[in-house]
Amino acid sequence: MKRAVIVAVVAVACVPAEPPPLPANTFAFAVFGDGPYRLPERAAFGRLIDDVNRSDVAWFLHVGDILSGSCSNKKLDGMLEQLNTIRHPVLYTPGDNEWTDCHRRSFDPLERLQRIRATYFKEPTKSIAGAAMPVESQSADPAWKEFVENVRWRRGGFLFVTVHLVGSYNGASRFDGRTAANDSAVVRRTAAAVAWTDSAFGIAESDSLSGVVIAFHADPRFHRTRNNPYESFLRRVAERTAAFRGQVLLIHGDTHEYILDHPLPRPGTKEPLANLTRLETFGSPDIGWVRVVVDTVAGRFVQFEPRKIR
Repeated sequence: MKRAVIVAVVAVACVPAEPPPLPANTFAFAVFGDGPYRLPERAAFGRLIDDVNRSDVAWFLHVGDILSGSCSNKKLDGMLEQLNTIRHPVLYTPGDNEWTDCHRRSFDPLERLQRIRATYFKEPTKSIAGAAMPVESQSADPAWKEFVENVRWRRGGFLFVTVHLVGSYNGASRFDGRTAANDSAVVRRTAAAVAWTDSAFGIAESDSLSGVVIAFHADPRFHRTRNNPYESFLRRVAERTAAFRGQVLLIHGDTHEYILDHPLPRPGTKEPLANLTRLETFGSPDIGWVRVVVDTVAGRFVQFEPRKIR
């Protein structure tokens, strides 16, 4: 199915012009991912933070791949320090660069994941950086106690959820030294994502919410029907969305392209689910963010504004 881009990219200067004030009964949030990687991008990311800090967003959501070229503690800690310069609450779901792919730098991926959980999610009941915002973590359930990174929160009749799904074939790509522990971790992490998604739709339905927003890192290859490591997640999302009367927004990064479309078909058909929208944000070498505006009365997303930094 051909991608149908439904919002045009806006031409911008070095830093985009300040957006107009939000209309009544709306709120906005920021989406960013896959960067900064290289030195020039780090300078652009500083300008992006300035742009976000002068904006009216309720929070800043980073959908993973916070670094490239190094998996060191210094690099991880440095990015957390920079995220703490954002004045809004910062939410984050891990990408493959910061742990799954660290075998390329002679690190143990599962050890890197534990380091991220211990530093970025040391207080799993609140946002990871910036202003403190309370969240609910999947780790509160003893059955999923290690998944401090999967969180949810509410605003304006919408439920927001992060689930840990990464690129590199959902962390299943082969590498020298891979063990059975790496394989079983993929299975359990994916099961946690499906369970957390199921729980989100259950809450949205029982509380008659207007919508569900699910954020993760990986491009889940929506139209790949064979050997897709995200198949169980996509199947569950499609089933729950088809039965849900509200809006569903899937937010991800991974393939570094700004896309807004309706890519997931209704179960058993090729017809796209009209109430499900996919937003993929910018990625290296492009440094930019997307301002998403939500109407809490109409119960829908009314604007997706790409703000690319030059």
